[in-house]
Amino acid sequence: SRVGFDQAALGHMYTHASAPHTVAHARKKHREPVLEELPLGTNIMFDRRVVRGSTYAAQVGPGTKEFDQTASQAKAKTKDVRKRQKPAADRSAPPPVDGRKHIELQTEQYLEELTDRPPEAEAEVQTDAFVELLPQPLFVPVKSGVDAGTQVEDGELFDFDVEVEPLLEVIVGKTIEQAMMEVMEEEELASMRAHQKHFEQIRNAELAEAQRLEEAERRRQEEKEARIAQEKQRLEREKAVSAKVAARSFSKGLLAELQSAVTQSLTESGFFYDPLEAEVREQFVPWLLDAMDDCVNQARVARAIADDLITAASSRELERSAEVARLAKEWAEAKLEAQAKLEAQAKEAAEAAAEAAAASEAAEGVGNAEGEEAAAESS
Repeated sequence: SRVGFDQAALGHMYTHASAPHTVAHARKKHREPVLEELPLGTNIMFDRRVVRGSTYAAQVGPGTKEFDQTASQAKAKTKDVRKRQKPAADRSAPPPVDGRKHIELQTEQYLEELTDRPPEAEAEVQTDAFVELLPQPLFVPVKSGVDAGTQVEDGELFDFDVEVEPLLEVIVGKTIEQAMMEVMEEEELASMRAHQKHFEQIRNAELAEAQRLEEAERRRQEEKEARIAQEKQRLEREKAVSAKVAARSFSKGLLAELQSAVTQSLTESGFFYDPLEAEVREQFVPWLLDAMDDCVNQARVARAIADDLITAASSRELERSAEVARLAKEWAEAKLEAQAKLEAQAKEAAEAAAEAAAASEAAEGVGNAEGEEAAAESS
């Protein structure tokens, strides 16, 4: 048949490296502990290439201290997760002997049927039909009052030709005024543009002149700097030549008197010296200077002590004289105050005596006048 031919042809065309076999089922049995690990490679939360944190902050790349710390923290977190996921050893029962195995049994009072698929049931329900609400009627207020009417003839309340004339005058006047303002504004803008154009032409001419002057000044400055550099180079060359000439003449004079100068320098340096003079200079003179220094220091200390004593005595004498002067001044002031008080008391006593004399004279005059009046009356 055709089917058999096709199968035979396919058998001749395709071959298998291994015999066909069924795929092992990776599903765990019911009620067994889940030991699957987290898919770290497929989760972006555990991918080191994914940057976490603010996108505006500095990026932490490989080779930096922050990247190493982050990697170590991620490793430690992964180890903790794996430790937590690792099942604890079942120590409730010993391992089975050879040839036997443990099975799970139910020890509850009521047995429960164990199935791979929980029981399912279907149920139906029907809701009531949706009933729309009736529209609310319009609110009509209750009529109140009394109806009344009137008749108005044409031209009785409003005459259009008369009433519209002032409105037209205002509209036409405003229109003409606005048109004149627009014309004046356009003329002013045109004048401003012309003035601005003239100003720009003057400014461009001034800028061109300023640029020309700046370019000329720059050329003069460059030429001046070049001349100065040439003159400096010439002076340096002359200075170098004069220095060479002076060095040559100095070396000639130095070499001519080199032996005598070396001998004199060695003598002055102390290579050729008198032992007695050296002993006096190195031992006797320092000892003499130290002794004189001690004597001078003792004399200076004695003078300082004497100066301190004299200063203390003079200061005490000055304080004593100042105290005497102060007491004399206070005594003179007290004396002046006592004299002033005495003079004031004498003056008050004199005024009181004068007032008493005046009062006695007035009393005598009054008595004389009364006696004369009495004598006149009696006569």
